[in-house]
Amino acid sequence: MAVQNHSVRTSPWRRHRLTAVVLAAALGAAGCTEGDESAPRGIVVNLGGRIAVLDKIDSEPDIVADRPEGTERLDVYKLTAPRQLATGHIIGISDGAVVAIEPAKPEQQVLLGPATSWFPTADGKKIWAVSEEPAATACAGQQTPASVNSRFTVTEYDTSGRPSQRTHTLQCGLQPLAETDQGIVAAQTTTEDDTSRARTNLVVLDSDTLTPRQSLAQDAVLLAAGGHRLIWKQNDCDGAACMKAYDAQDKDTANAPHCTQGEAVGRGSLDATGRWYASTIRVDGGYRLAVLDLDENSCKDLGTNAALAGNQDLDGPLSGTWSKSNLLVLDSATGALTSFNAVSGKQDRRPKNLDVTDDGQVWGARTD
Repeated sequence: MAVQNHSVRTSPWRRHRLTAVVLAAALGAAGCTEGDESAPRGIVVNLGGRIAVLDKIDSEPDIVADRPEGTERLDVYKLTAPRQLATGHIIGISDGAVVAIEPAKPEQQVLLGPATSWFPTADGKKIWAVSEEPAATACAGQQTPASVNSRFTVTEYDTSGRPSQRTHTLQCGLQPLAETDQGIVAAQTTTEDDTSRARTNLVVLDSDTLTPRQSLAQDAVLLAAGGHRLIWKQNDCDGAACMKAYDAQDKDTANAPHCTQGEAVGRGSLDATGRWYASTIRVDGGYRLAVLDLDENSCKDLGTNAALAGNQDLDGPLSGTWSKSNLLVLDSATGALTSFNAVSGKQDRRPKNLDVTDDGQVWGARTD
């Protein structure tokens, strides 16, 4: 894929003032600097078609971008895979492109490049945008499992929107998922010798050829990546021991911390340092939110959320994101906004629920 020049694009929101409502359950992170234990400020939230900003968790939401006329049933602001980098930039996919947003100016977005997904660079300061070409044309004539639908290209971007300097097209059957200091981690789709079932192995790619040079896990699915850690689940087992935590610095794999209240399930979120993993846990009668401390091998139960009734992931009706040491959580079912700080252990809940329609999203908070 040719490297393209991209300029700063003002979001369609520019006609409206953006409001940032903080849907938060703030979770702390390891290696935090002084001041990280403070409550989040300037929380940015998509209320399901309106953007709001909260000075503090209990502040009145300042609607900075109202619902555009004629979009009563459409959320034009919704981001796919929103996440806040260590730099403070909020990154997500909008209309087939990856964009960068500064919490202090949520009414603007910087277009970085075309993408169907993205992940941070190992240092957390830039991003890799992932684009796809159908396997029917890109992998024509090659023997690949039937489940391989695309050939993937990764392009590195600075959050400023400056032209990219690095672009790589991967082999057919390799899907890029994350980057650690060891290199880009990809899912390699293969087929068992004695069965037609396709399986996915997690591998580290060579930095020059982007071919597999190290196997991390056989028949596994990546759940989250952050800092120097990866969280994955083994597909060939059942129970709490199926979730693994990989430390790229120590090159060591261990079982994820055990939660006495229940088994960790679903796709969660690692903070930027890779210490805290926010996830749902399955208990008798439903699901609860929890934070796993990978350094201390412990689990903190954060309670129930109405949005967890029919969804186990933190990217649906229950929206969760890390902003430094704070985990911000929005429950779209009730409009409840909570903040949990992983360093101090303090948990705050907004006294008055937010007015949310559809699936709202919490994007992050100011980090300055």
